[in-house]
Amino acid sequence: MLPQQTRTEMKPYKKTPDDIARAIRRRDHEAFKKAFEMWFEKMTLFGEYFLYAREEAEDVAQEVFVELWENADKLPEIANLQGYLFTEVKNKCLNRLKHLRVEDNYKRWLAEAQEYAEIPDTEIDEEQVRQVYAAIEELPEQARHIFKQCALEGKKYKEVAAELGVSVNTVNTQMSRSFKYIREKLGITLLLFIYHIM
Repeated sequence: MLPQQTRTEMKPYKKTPDDIARAIRRRDHEAFKKAFEMWFEKMTLFGEYFLYAREEAEDVAQEVFVELWENADKLPEIANLQGYLFTEVKNKCLNRLKHLRVEDNYKRWLAEAQEYAEIPDTEIDEEQVRQVYAAIEELPEQARHIFKQCALEGKKYKEVAAELGVSVNTVNTQMSRSFKYIREKLGITLLLFIYHIM
């Protein structure tokens, strides 16, 4: 289970990824909360890139954080906490895809996910960022609005659905279609964009 806040005074620490990782190994609740705030939404988007399903992606991100806390004192020295968390999300997403029914469409789905499964060490450049924004602008009007609200502004699906007067399922469907379109158009560039920019 995720840790509950206590009244125990936590030792101060610098809020850099390295310091957060070290603090989490000491089971520092504040450090864990900071990591969750920094990366949960990005991890969910990252998982959605592979799964095309918001709820499943959220489940995966939640599972990664639960395991991070439960095994905190056993964690190895992590040079890149963000990279570690995103790799865990990727592996769990691929594992879920592998356990889907062995049908042709699922085989293709898994093959596509594995093709883009590596998290590049390289930084995204301005041209790649431009390509992603250009692809977003190519989306149909409603899909474009929903994608910007959810992916770029970080709004919850329920919140966007209420603003537009549509169902959460509609938002989820539009996001899945948008992810699929941009991924098929740009491939690894979208993965870089999620990892470095969103």
